[in-house]
Amino acid sequence: MSVTYHDHGFSEILIAEGVISQDRLARLLGERENATESVGDMLVRVGFLSEQERVRYTGKQLGMPYVALSDLEIDGPVARLVTSTMAIRLSAIPIERSATSITVAFANPLDIHASDEIRAHTGLDIDPVISSREDIQGAITRVFGTYDELGALVTEATETMPGVESEELSASSLNELSQGDSRSPVIRLVNEILMRGIASRTSDIHLNPEKDRVRVRYRVDGMLTEVITIPKNLQLSVISRLKIMGNMDIAERRAPQDGRISLTTQMGEYDFRVSTYPSVHGENMVLRILDKKAARIGLEKLGMPFAIHTQMDELIHRPYGMVLVCGPTGSGKTTTLYACLNAINEVHRNIMTIEDPVEYQLQGIIQGNVNPKAGVTFASGLRTLVRQDPDIILVGEIRDSETARIAIEAALTGHLVMSTIHANDSAGAITRLIDMGVEPFLVASALMASLSQRLIRVNCVRCGQPHVTPSELLTTLDLPPDAPFTYQKGTGCEMCNQTGYRGRRGIYELLSVDEKIQQMILTKAPTQELKAAGLCGRGSLRDDAITKLREGLSTPEEVLRITMV
Repeated sequence: MSVTYHDHGFSEILIAEGVISQDRLARLLGERENATESVGDMLVRVGFLSEQERVRYTGKQLGMPYVALSDLEIDGPVARLVTSTMAIRLSAIPIERSATSITVAFANPLDIHASDEIRAHTGLDIDPVISSREDIQGAITRVFGTYDELGALVTEATETMPGVESEELSASSLNELSQGDSRSPVIRLVNEILMRGIASRTSDIHLNPEKDRVRVRYRVDGMLTEVITIPKNLQLSVISRLKIMGNMDIAERRAPQDGRISLTTQMGEYDFRVSTYPSVHGENMVLRILDKKAARIGLEKLGMPFAIHTQMDELIHRPYGMVLVCGPTGSGKTTTLYACLNAINEVHRNIMTIEDPVEYQLQGIIQGNVNPKAGVTFASGLRTLVRQDPDIILVGEIRDSETARIAIEAALTGHLVMSTIHANDSAGAITRLIDMGVEPFLVASALMASLSQRLIRVNCVRCGQPHVTPSELLTTLDLPPDAPFTYQKGTGCEMCNQTGYRGRRGIYELLSVDEKIQQMILTKAPTQELKAAGLCGRGSLRDDAITKLREGLSTPEEVLRITMV
């Protein structure tokens, strides 16, 4: 949730600073669907302002200093005047101290309750400054580290549940977990695992049971890192608490289950998609963290090459046809499809989806889940959707011949159909459809384009510096050792958790189906010939990755890892 402020004053500052003209601001305000959306949030959503710029101008409006914490070396002892849990919960961190007061960076400096709590905790007066929520989250991680307080909570929870693991929870323990008593060490441990995962930019939290322990791992920027181990005797309590939060059956441990947890925190609104899998040492649990802000991302924010972005924008505004997005699990396919829907979500269009499951809820779009137990599969759900007078249909995934056939028919009968398919590259999506039994002439007639994508880690902005790359690695990537540009690489720092990388960026290739590609599909041309004839713009996934490499965004090692053939 953003800082609350008066829109008129904020607008006046932007106009006075020459950031935006009054006419353009009025036009953008007239186009927003939600009249309660603040000017700052609206300008960030449409990509006119960055979040840091919005916060800086908010600080000017409030007469409050803005501090870019990502550029500041924070004094650890000063920051630790508050606990990490308090810092995360209040989205605030002390950065400077005098004899009688401390300077505290707040994401929402108007939150008087947060200021009062820190004053009461430290016994010092508060001098507030304003920073972006992302900067504060990064500062908390740099100061407190991944392991802080989790170990203490594990120890406390273990002391309350001595002995070896049991097969059943006692009635009192079950009642404690169900009531959500914040004094319970197990509940506090679970909450800390979830909150720390959010603060660490984690995409997935893994709880992996082993013979004598449970490993907790976070997936950050696509890579798993172990953060702590939990004693075996806490396994049942921790898993049960998460199942209760996800409205799952705590008594069922022999069959996989799915659930969903919704949390509203100082850092924003988050959903956790929960999945369990029975293993030989107990239930394995994975929680996918879904930041609701990600559902509002625009197509222009995905980092596509200009030619691909332009082509995609033209394709999704056509009245009918099919657009496929392909790539492995976790490559950002759903984010891309949602960005496409956001770009064409208008009141005169009926947009409907069938997903497994719905990851983000989009305003103005009718979304539905598959439910095999109720007989709702992608195929049966899609068959129903086409009778609901849709203009645009999103199918979460084409994974069988029946779904493929119905989707193709819908694309040929006046609907714009968007979907994902598991294929190695853009041309492979065509081969995959034909392998599913779809006739080549139907694929050639319905398919407008196939977009393939991956996510590549980018260099940490704090510790990235020029790097000498081994010549043999450059040869593998077909790059000249004496290239006229300098490669960059992060050396590792607190901000990036010593990895040298922070964040990820999409790399893309787009195969556009024109008359020439249609003829090649009809003759079942090999995928390499299709790619050579139809790739848009800068070429293949590796070509786009190398472009980002030359821009200093990533490293040759990462390019090779992601685009290895």
